[in-house]
Amino acid sequence: GVSFMIDKMALEEMVIHFGKYNMIGGLCWKHSNLIDPVLCTYNSAVRIAYKIHNQEVHLGKEVTVIGVACFGKDDLYPMLVAPTCKTHLPWMEMQLAVLQVIGYSSRNHSPQIHYYSLHYSFAMDGDATCCAAGHRLFIKKPLTSDSLLFATLSDMPSLNTLTGDNKVTLDSDFKHIFKHMCFFCFW
Repeated sequence: GVSFMIDKMALEEMVIHFGKYNMIGGLCWKHSNLIDPVLCTYNSAVRIAYKIHNQEVHLGKEVTVIGVACFGKDDLYPMLVAPTCKTHLPWMEMQLAVLQVIGYSSRNHSPQIHYYSLHYSFAMDGDATCCAAGHRLFIKKPLTSDSLLFATLSDMPSLNTLTGDNKVTLDSDFKHIFKHMCFFCFW
């Protein structure tokens, strides 16, 4: 099986030029479809600058990174690196990105992860945006008793056995859970 891992990092908001392709980058993935990133003429550069100035196109404030790790292997395979502007409902953007990555990996197995093609878990950090999207996607249905996971997890009391479609589970980083519990213990 495989585990998807997701995290976000802050970005310096700026446009970058990829000289090899004569294209620009650093724009929010949600709004970058409103322009042609290829710099063909001086006017195309002016149009891009105008749309950024008028906030029709946004610069990326943070980057969402999604990778895949195969159980029992140390390798991580990047699936998505996408700048976001955080101007719309961020959990909806995160949910869309997660669904696109899962759909893509279901259709296009790379040779490295083809053997491990069952999607078992989606690991997220304690970020509220990731958690909201994760709960909407992966905490929907009880794990059925005929599942291979049920035999392992059913003996662990108080363990969440809710899954998403195709029995994908949600994993959280325990340091965030412990930090949350400690915060409320001291109040």
